[in-house]
Amino acid sequence: MAEAQINGATIWYDVHGEGTDHLLQIGGAGFAHENFGFVTPLMTPHFKVIEFDLRGYGLSERPEQHYTMETWADDIAGLLDHIGVERSHVHGTSMGGMVGLAFAGKYPDRVDRLILDCPSAKSDYMARAHWEIWKKLAESYGMGGEPLALEIATKCLSRAFLDTEQGRGVVPVIQGVLERNCSVPIFAGACDAMATMDLRPWAPKVTAPTMVMVGSEDCLTPIDAGPDGAGARWIAETIPGAELYIVDGSGHTNLMELPELSAQVVIEFLQRVASRA
Repeated sequence: MAEAQINGATIWYDVHGEGTDHLLQIGGAGFAHENFGFVTPLMTPHFKVIEFDLRGYGLSERPEQHYTMETWADDIAGLLDHIGVERSHVHGTSMGGMVGLAFAGKYPDRVDRLILDCPSAKSDYMARAHWEIWKKLAESYGMGGEPLALEIATKCLSRAFLDTEQGRGVVPVIQGVLERNCSVPIFAGACDAMATMDLRPWAPKVTAPTMVMVGSEDCLTPIDAGPDGAGARWIAETIPGAELYIVDGSGHTNLMELPELSAQVVIEFLQRVASRA
């Protein structure tokens, strides 16, 4: 584990794994690198995994500032420079998928292959309402408050999963993860960033072979957004040559609900595309 000074902020990172290709993982809002906790052990036998925390999250510095997806994308470019990695596979989930889209569009030469998991390029009215509710719950009850964890659980996980034994215990887990990895001002800033973003101009500039993953039951960043938004299908249809993979039966957090399947799909995509190249 190490730290790097990137664009005026201290960024925590760790590089480990047995593969030759690098795989950079970008976590979502509030969950930091713990977002990949169920799948990282499945990735390290195949790749040199770059785990890190976006500025504002987890073990990285948490400056209270204006945040955009491009802010975080610029930090990723700086981090790769610091590590000495010219190109990497990139796997971003939720807000991390949005950051991944901005990074791959702004820095296409730095991305080998791209996986965008439950992403969005532009929030529609319903998504903007979700982010506003999340922000208000965080400001009212704190990052470890049960109301925020209940809201996230019921928007991110499928109904079927929540009724399992594992699902019934997920709310206190979310409370702990959020409290460890984020403060209220940063979380509110991330909600504002997701509500106001428009990443559509970046999508046609992505040159890496891309797979867009989304749960069939995802109501947070769904397959198809409303007319004012741009969801997973739009991204897959706009990035040249991209594939769309729908995770049947999963909600927004397929990495938690179906980690083995999610990891298998990612690994097979990366290996298949590498073989074709």
